[in-house]
Amino acid sequence: MPADISDSRGKVVVLVVDDEKLIRMTISVRLKNVGYVPIAVASVDEAVHVLKAHLSMFSAIISDIMLGDMDGFDFRDIVRGLDANMPFFFITALDPEEGSGFLKRILADPLSYYLPKSAGTDVLMKRLQRVVASRRIERFIDHQMEEARQSLKLAAHIQRSMLPVRTFMNEKIFYSAWWQPKDVVSGDMYEVIPVGDDMYVYVVGDIQGHGTSAALAMTAVQAFIKNIGNAVGGLGRDPVEIANLLQGFFRDNLADVSYMTALICLYDLAHAEVKWLSCGAPDLIVSDTAPGARNRLKKGGLPIGMFPDTVYTIDDVVTEELSEKSVCIAVTDGIFELSRDDDGFERIPVELLRDLCVDFMHDAIDHGTVLVCASKYMVACQEYGYVKLHDDVTIFLFGARNVPDGIYEATMTLSPAALDETSQAMGSWCRAAGWAEEDVSCVQLVLEEKVMNVYDHGFDDVDRLHEVVIVRLAKRSADVADLTVWDYGTPEPSLAVAGGDSSTAFELVNRQMSNHGRGRLMVRELCNGIERKRFGCLNETVYHVRLNGCKAEKELEIDKQ
Repeated sequence: MPADISDSRGKVVVLVVDDEKLIRMTISVRLKNVGYVPIAVASVDEAVHVLKAHLSMFSAIISDIMLGDMDGFDFRDIVRGLDANMPFFFITALDPEEGSGFLKRILADPLSYYLPKSAGTDVLMKRLQRVVASRRIERFIDHQMEEARQSLKLAAHIQRSMLPVRTFMNEKIFYSAWWQPKDVVSGDMYEVIPVGDDMYVYVVGDIQGHGTSAALAMTAVQAFIKNIGNAVGGLGRDPVEIANLLQGFFRDNLADVSYMTALICLYDLAHAEVKWLSCGAPDLIVSDTAPGARNRLKKGGLPIGMFPDTVYTIDDVVTEELSEKSVCIAVTDGIFELSRDDDGFERIPVELLRDLCVDFMHDAIDHGTVLVCASKYMVACQEYGYVKLHDDVTIFLFGARNVPDGIYEATMTLSPAALDETSQAMGSWCRAAGWAEEDVSCVQLVLEEKVMNVYDHGFDDVDRLHEVVIVRLAKRSADVADLTVWDYGTPEPSLAVAGGDSSTAFELVNRQMSNHGRGRLMVRELCNGIERKRFGCLNETVYHVRLNGCKAEKELEIDKQ
């Protein structure tokens, strides 16, 4: 490291490149007089060596055009490969009127500046000081923006960790959520409050606006809802009382900040009904209820916190009876703002949203894939070209668990302990269904290999801590079982993004590793085939596992005969 650079941290360092010693000395003296640190070299080779070793320390470059074997423009091309925004000053004795075209080549680069040597060092110093000052401000802004991005990323992790897991299922009920911020953080939320063995309160909310201010307000609301969760059982288990509690919280704490639209649902499995209250939010959709039959009386109230004196009553509540296969769908209004263009003029038609919802929901109910329906629904909207988000989007599905005979389903958090528990439960289910022990071991092995690869090579451990995996097992035939595993990641980064972002490139490598783990060959030996699909953030992997135990049992029976 040159001695001058070693003592220059916090100072303005300027690289001077000229093959004339007198010029280098003259400019270096003037730079020192204004408090800058000059690093003077006589050739491009020396300059490139210093830049590669200490690029971040330099604020500008001053160079002659005529530099022996390589001219200043070739040198600038090398610099642009290292730093696209480095200010570059050309000083030359060439006459711009002689027709060499050098002035045009200088001005072709927006961060290059021309100064004739005859202009003197005073003019050079004044122009250099203006450009360097601007450069330092830009660097400061970039640093502040990077700190802000990191803070937002941390806030997003915290916010995501406060939400319930996105998919849940037990012996009686299920819910599944799609939650997508417009920016890094979101003003949307969903919350789940158990209020009895067969009763749940679901709250889907949307703070006015989006971004940091909405996310901060929503975080406060989430904390409040979690605090009142234990008390709901003593409050009559009614959406009205929850709405009025939230109204009081906004009035006392967020009156001058924002307001919230919310859909509050009391799901009563024992009585096969749902009571819901819309506080300025889109109405609840029930899969087997005709659109015209919902909320004919237009019940509902104003957004929470919009006016301090709002009081919600039982007259605002809608009650709907449910069948065993009913699926309830709550959305925030961001879904209606999907568009094809950046300005939001080509928004998705409501009729298309409704038709897609009906088609996807009926198909999911028929095939038992309701748990992943929200992800596939959003991808379908994007395939129609509606890829631009103008607000945060949340889709929340819930209902009674309705698994056909002969199918095993489970959800688990992404951890080795949860995997072991799920694998053992799946094995017990297979044995109870009369599967051969060899086949039980095969499907367990395939499941464990897949999930452990996702766990080991998950490209963001912080996000993965709160993620879930969905497992579904069913016999396709006497000889083949379909093991389907759904896990969540991030939308596929483009090659262009990966090419300029090492962290994104690392994510792509890890994702490839999760698809091709150490047991890949072993798994392929156990399967007739493996199918992989991707629906936005949702990865779907189907293993067609051979059931060799069935064949062995048949052969044994033939031998006995």
